[in-house]
Formats: sequence, structure tokens, C-alpha cells
Amino acid sequence: MPPRELPAEALDVDKPRVGVLSAQTSASVADADELARAEARAEAARARAMRLRQQAEAASSDQGNRSGVEGEAESAPSRRRRLRRPSRKALAAAAAVVFICATLTASGYLVWHHHNVVQQRQRTAEFATAARNAVVMMMSIDPSKARDDMQRFADDTMGLFKAGILLGAEDAVKAIEQSKVSSKGAVQAVAVESVTEDSAIVLVAAKSEFTKPGQAKPESRSSRLVVSVQRDNGQLKISRVEFVP
Repeated sequence: MPPRELPAEALDVDKPRVGVLSAQTSASVADADELARAEARAEAARARAMRLRQQAEAASSDQGNRSGVEGEAESAPSRRRRLRRPSRKALAAAAAVVFICATLTASGYLVWHHHNVVQQRQRTAEFATAARNAVVMMMSIDPSKARDDMQRFADDTMGLFKAGILLGAEDAVKAIEQSKVSSKGAVQAVAVESVTEDSAIVLVAAKSEFTKPGQAKPESRSSRLVVSVQRDNGQLKISRVEFVP
């Protein structure tokens, strides 16, 4: 019996299957090759990066060493310059600056001290003059104008002292007018015991002469007084007068 022949279509069916398998195998081989090449490129890149990093570190280390050596080479002269003694010109300039500063400080202190001394002297003289004038006015009385003299003296006083003068002024005026005794005062010495900006205690040595009607020679009397002077609204006034032995 002759062998059975297969149809041509059956033979044609097997051919495409072989092509598909061959294509799949070729694709797998191509992918593997591409993966291998990619891994090789990555490995080469990593190796190159490592070499570049090592070269950069080596260069940085060399530069640091050179900088340290240069710094040490430059620091030695710098230290020698710092340890070098200053020149005479520098010392002279420093001495001149110190002298100028000391002179300016001393001058400023002298000016300030002089200003305070001048102000103190002015206040002392001002209070002494006020006390002197008050004592002269108090001891100088004219019977013909006793009321006006008493009022002028009261105007230069203040506080309780002024109140006491005004309280007894009328009786004092009548007594002077009736007695017709005149008096004239003179200050022999003035000394300021203590002084502040607005007050002072002044010691006054005074002499007064009394002239009675029909008496050719006046009688004299010496007195010592402690006068308190205060500043009242810009004016110096008498706040107290005390006679002392």
C-alpha cells in the first residue's frame, strides 16, 4: 500500500510556526544583548564617576596642603611683624594723642570748675548785698516819713517775718513820730555763712546812730545780726532777722 501523502495545506501550516519561534528566539537574544550593553554602559559610567571623584578629592587635598604651607609661610613674617617693636614715630604719635586728650579733659574740668566758682561768687555777692541793704533800711528811720520807711522795709520781707512787721507797724510808726528820734544805720562787715541757689544765711555787723531832739551829739550802737535771705519769685527777700550778742 503506497504511503499516504499529506495535503499541501497541512505542510503550509507548519512553516509559520517555525517562523514565530525563530522570531521569539531572536527577540529574546536581542533583548538580552541590549540589557548586557546597558549594564556595561552603566558600569562604565559608575567607574568613570568614581575616577572623577577620586581625582577631585586628590586635587582638593593638594590645594589644601598648598594653602596650609603658604599660610604657614605667610604667618611667620606676620608674627614677626606683630612682635616687632613700634617705631619712634608711632610712640610719639600715641604720646601726642594721650597728651591732647589729657589736656582737653583738664581744660574741660577747669572751665566747668571756673564756671561753678563764678556762679557761687555771684550768688554770694547777691545775697550779701540783699542782707546789707535790708539792715541799712531797717536801721535808718526818719520821723517825718516813718510810715513810708516802714512800708519799704516790709516790702523787702516775706513769710512770718513780714507778717510780724505789718502787725506791729502802726504802733512803731506812732512811737517814732511822737519821739521824733531819727536813726541812721551803716554796715561795717558782711559774711555769708552758707548759701544755696535760692537761700543764704548772712552775718552782718552794723552800727546805728540815734539823734534825739535838742541833742547835739548822736548816740551810737553796734549790733550783730543773723539775716536769712530767700529768693521769692526771682527777688531776694528777708525771711528772718535775729540780733545776737
